Amino acid sequence: MKNSVKKTAVFGGSFDPPHFGHIDIVKNLEKKFDSVIVMPSFVSPFKSDADDAALRYKLCKCVFSSDKTAVSRYEINKKGISYSVDTAAYLMKKTDGDLYWVVGSEELGRLCEWRDIDRLKTYVTFYVVERPGYPVSSETLRVLKKHKIKIKTAPFKGSDISSVRIKIDRAFGRPNSFMPYCVYDVAEKHGAFDPYGKYTAALKKYGLSYSRIAHTYGTAVRGAELAKLYGASVHDAVVACILHDIAKNADIGEYADKVDIKGFPEPTAHSPIGAYIAKKEFGVSDEIADAIAFHSTAKPGMSLLGEIVYLADKTESGRRYPSLEHKRYLCGVNKNIAMLSALTEISELNAEEDCRLTRDAIEYYKELCCGAAIPDLPDKAETRQYNLPAVGRNVSRSIRVVPQAKSKAIATAADKSVACRRKFGTDLSVAVRADIGKGFVSTGNDIKDIAVAAADALDAHKAHDIDIVDIDGKTIIADYFVIASATSTTAVKALMGYVEDRLKKQFDIDPGKRDINTEWIALDYGNVIVHIFTDKTREFYNIERLWADGGNVERYGDK
Repeated sequence: MKNSVKKTAVFGGSFDPPHFGHIDIVKNLEKKFDSVIVMPSFVSPFKSDADDAALRYKLCKCVFSSDKTAVSRYEINKKGISYSVDTAAYLMKKTDGDLYWVVGSEELGRLCEWRDIDRLKTYVTFYVVERPGYPVSSETLRVLKKHKIKIKTAPFKGSDISSVRIKIDRAFGRPNSFMPYCVYDVAEKHGAFDPYGKYTAALKKYGLSYSRIAHTYGTAVRGAELAKLYGASVHDAVVACILHDIAKNADIGEYADKVDIKGFPEPTAHSPIGAYIAKKEFGVSDEIADAIAFHSTAKPGMSLLGEIVYLADKTESGRRYPSLEHKRYLCGVNKNIAMLSALTEISELNAEEDCRLTRDAIEYYKELCCGAAIPDLPDKAETRQYNLPAVGRNVSRSIRVVPQAKSKAIATAADKSVACRRKFGTDLSVAVRADIGKGFVSTGNDIKDIAVAAADALDAHKAHDIDIVDIDGKTIIADYFVIASATSTTAVKALMGYVEDRLKKQFDIDPGKRDINTEWIALDYGNVIVHIFTDKTREFYNIERLWADGGNVERYGDK
């Protein structure tokens, strides 16, 4: 009998850091291929610096190694910039059968620009994982077919998680939602995966309010999305977005002899001042400084980075103007039309910010759009393929699993964290490992019962504004959040004890993980995560906004 041809999937990337989205993809690849090779790069051609490659390799070994999946250190050992064509040529000599090169759908439009693509396409078939907001269009497939580039579309979709989102969250002090415990622990120990912390630290130094920092966070996340969509430097976009409002509270007079603000109305003067601060404090590039300087007014002939920062500032999901969804939709349809629409509407609304720069920019984009009509917002079904994901919409579109299977998957990640901690010399007692095992519940009814019991315990002990948020299907990290506020840091700690006592007595479970600081405590029960905040911290993080879609938040205890 003739044996079938062995099929090997190659999943490469910086894995900077490895996260649940990567795990989701690898587990699905294992179902479709005979073997999977995870290939962490030393330096990607699209990144400006090399991380600690050895650390990333060890974390990949911890997270991905299985009977079907191997982690290769070929590119780590090779050092230098990693090109897919060289790696594929090496693997062709080392493996039998057919090679499939795994790529995200956001890369399809750039495949023809890959180094030596004419040679690479003879080695591999590209296996495309479709990401939310990056649809595989028939036009793109037609172009690739014309170039004889073989494409196979994956029958599953990867989780909407990105490494840059993790880094942004770390820089803003947001809780870990996307990294397995082992990766998070090592990141904390080594201070890894935080290239943006120095920029966010400056925001408080320059007196930005909590609400302004929350807007900056949303802008940075949105900027990363747009940079990926338009093929710009994600790193530069995030830096520019973090610093775009750094001078929002600046005394204009203090910079009168340092910054030329001629032509900038007073409400927009913080923009050129912010560019000056970014250059002086951090030595950012001229392109980043220019993007900051004109993020309020725009100007004719803006760089792509400047357009990204302008649109990110206007369309981050924390904005509260009626046409937000329409503007976000336009960003996915046509960048120039999105710029024209945003400029025109904002110019009409903000007469006090009217300036020659903005008027000239409107005329500039009118010319670029050549009289094209600005399309209306389609209905919801049509909009999904164009509108980029909202901040916090970590929607898993992988093969759907029943709650029991999801719990086992998370428990497996917890088990791997034990092995990883041993590798890195971090002690983990038998008691803590037992706690991790207890946190994962198997039945749908039990899960909701636990959430309600936690909310009831909080309500009984004077917590307020208690919400039960159904996040099943929106993320792989849990099925429910229970979110509550307390009047003081002392009350936050006391409420943690009441919740733990109640759930121990009623369900005989302990939290698998406790994230504790004075202002915010999170208790991780696997399928249910309980968040207890002080009022000020809850207002700042506003995690309901990140997960709510209008019908999945239930207020507990209100009469």
